[in-house]
Amino acid sequence: MGGAAGPLVRGRAYPDLNASFAALSDATRREMIRALLHKPRRAGELAQHVATSPQALSRHLRVLREAGLVVEQGLEDDARVRIYSVRPFALEPVQEWLWQLEDIWRRQLQTFNSYAYTETSHRGRRPRS
Repeated sequence: MGGAAGPLVRGRAYPDLNASFAALSDATRREMIRALLHKPRRAGELAQHVATSPQALSRHLRVLREAGLVVEQGLEDDARVRIYSVRPFALEPVQEWLWQLEDIWRRQLQTFNSYAYTETSHRGRRPRS
């Protein structure tokens, strides 16, 4: 299975939104992303941070890499050591989608508030006879 390459926007390749959400649906992978946002880490450090076995960590890292969220880099002096970090701009599609939802909810709430205000304003008036 190849990487989940999404659209190319402003010269950047973005991860596929569905692959991102699938990868982030797991609590351990979300915690791995949180840790990697603070600083890049070696696999061993990451395994300790999320309290998981090296085998499980390897599976989680594969899912995150295939979703395009995490990248790995080797050290020049030791090819066996891999450093993992969050791919630059990888979370932008998720953030953009959440902003769109927030905008929809805000507009719906404003519509409801306008309706509720109008209804209460009309209820307080006495009908003319």
